[in-house]
Amino acid sequence: MDLSSVGATLTAETQRQTLEKVNVSLLKQSQDQQEKTIGQLLESVPPVQASSLESTLGQHVDIRI
Repeated sequence: MDLSSVGATLTAETQRQTLEKVNVSLLKQSQDQQEKTIGQLLESVPPVQASSLESTLGQHVDIRI
């Protein structure tokens, strides 16, 4: 094996490792952004209250076709 082959192999491996680190970093950033966005959406939705405590609305759903 000559030195140019070794150099090319080491360069390729270094590039692969660098790309892998960048991809992992981008994935983490994307997940963090998604968590932040979901948190903001959940905070922006006000709680829903039943019109009355005795309401049966939504208690029974007729699924006959």
